[in-house]
Amino acid sequence: MVLITVSDDNCTGCGSCVDACQNDVLELKNGICFPARMSLCKYCIDCIRSCDFYAIKVII
Repeated sequence: MVLITVSDDNCTGCGSCVDACQNDVLELKNGICFPARMSLCKYCIDCIRSCDFYAIKVII
């Protein structure tokens, strides 16, 4: 199983990853990015590329 994780320490809540996700996987929750719909994820890593703060990681 592949998971997307978000570091609370690095995430600034800017929303760039939410905007970059074409599959509506991510949302902001309490000012932090959250992978709300992992079943929709196609692992394109657009969210990772959009994050200037290195907050998003894929765990394989």
